[in-house]
Amino acid sequence: MDTEEQLWRQIRVTDRMWEGAGQIAALEKVTRRVDALGLAAHGYEARVRLATAYLLGGEPAKVFEPLSWCLAADDPDPELDLRSVFDHLASAFTEDPRVPLADTLTALDEGERLFGPMPDNRLIVASHLGAIADVGYEAPPESSRCAHCDLGLRIDHLLRIGRLEDAAELFSDEDYCSRQPHSMRAALMLPFVRLGRLDDALEAFRLSYSAFWAEPSELGMLARHVEFCARTGNHPAARKLVDRHGGWRSVPFAEMDFHAAASLVAGAASDHASRALEIAARFDARNGNSAQSDRIRALLTVEPVLDSRELGSALLPGTKQIGSKIVIYPTTVEELACRAERNQDDPEFAAAMWDRFDELLPNPEGVLLARRLAARDDQPAEGALPPGAHAFRRAALTVEQAPLRALKFSREAVDLFQAEFDHVNAARARLMAVWILAFTGDPEAARDLSGECDAVGGNPEVQAEMLYTHGKLSQALGDLDEAAFRLPMAAESFESAGNTAALGWTRADLAELFLTMERFEDAADAAEEAVRLTPSVRARELRERAYFLRA
Repeated sequence: MDTEEQLWRQIRVTDRMWEGAGQIAALEKVTRRVDALGLAAHGYEARVRLATAYLLGGEPAKVFEPLSWCLAADDPDPELDLRSVFDHLASAFTEDPRVPLADTLTALDEGERLFGPMPDNRLIVASHLGAIADVGYEAPPESSRCAHCDLGLRIDHLLRIGRLEDAAELFSDEDYCSRQPHSMRAALMLPFVRLGRLDDALEAFRLSYSAFWAEPSELGMLARHVEFCARTGNHPAARKLVDRHGGWRSVPFAEMDFHAAASLVAGAASDHASRALEIAARFDARNGNSAQSDRIRALLTVEPVLDSRELGSALLPGTKQIGSKIVIYPTTVEELACRAERNQDDPEFAAAMWDRFDELLPNPEGVLLARRLAARDDQPAEGALPPGAHAFRRAALTVEQAPLRALKFSREAVDLFQAEFDHVNAARARLMAVWILAFTGDPEAARDLSGECDAVGGNPEVQAEMLYTHGKLSQALGDLDEAAFRLPMAAESFESAGNTAALGWTRADLAELFLTMERFEDAADAAEEAVRLTPSVRARELRERAYFLRA
């Protein structure tokens, strides 16, 4: 039976999982375990996380059960951020018609009783319901949203009430978060055209599309790019975007907007238009009015804002033939660097990624400069790197010749990156230290170090590598239950990162682990998935063994 400490760890380790079915399943499982033992504090912490997981992982209508449980708790933990659940709930209400209107309003009432006024959440819900008033918007005294996303909300509100110049004047790209200023740029593309700022409109398109073009979760933002192309006389570019992203799945509101934008080039009688109106009708049935259908019908018949402005293929990510493969480049330098480092065993591919990196960013700074120099073994100019990046580079260059010295540098890099709040690169440096410890004969210390990584900056690839490494080290040390807990989370993160090869071998590792644990049904399922993803000899042999032992 799990101890209380093990259950705390199982709850908190889900923070490192990528949002989706895997995180939800892990939290539901541990919630059942703590309930069976009557552990109220554990149950509260698990349910705060479970409520957020439902909202962000595609099951928003399930949020009310864990949220109600937390609100009824006798002694809730004040340090747990229940406020963020209400903020996510307001957004989920607008995104999915399965989230009931009455329950949402009741929950927001309760949230305001606990946390005070929530004008941001009230505005989000009211705007979706069609109640748009020409009023100012002030940020609430408390919010889980960052200042950049709050600024994005204010710009969206100004655009809805027709105050284009005020919205454009408010825009700032000086600070960044995971979605800003890219979302603000996407919102301002067409307003810039209306204001005669064509160069700003094109720049907003390029930069925001570069941020979102590879993210299915951003289908709603990509709908704005399709609309921009269609309404500026660039129907060929709009059709390319529809062909590229039209098969993606996202929340219903994003799909509705994407199909409506696609109908601007496919026609008002197209399947895209019918699909958009069908989803809008589901929102209207939930909302009790026709606000969303009216909005979509207006978009289907909207007029161009510019007769013709030739944008061409320059708006789309570049392509290059590498051997027999046609590669569509990412357009962010971070993703180019990640792909180059991930494919070091394919020098031609890695070189092509670095070449494109150099085209987009000929003079990198900070961590990006460290990674570029490590790939070339270049010596940086004095003072060219910040302390964390400098230590990381020294570790990368000395790991083969002097691993213990590299271990010192990598630990130093972890501390320096954390001091800079650079969690992604802190995790990369920690992972390097873990590998050094593992391969210099101290796997237990390696596992302990890998278990300390609490934040990876939302990067699924780094998260997956850390979880995978921790799981394999646990398996090597005989802790099979811990390995069976970590490796599925690693698989979920590899899937989120789009790394099919890594996902395949992780599934094969799981099949092997489940065979050892005599979980033959699970082993067969994992092996089947491994064969589907990467049909290697090993995967097929594991599948045969699993089916034989299961029988």
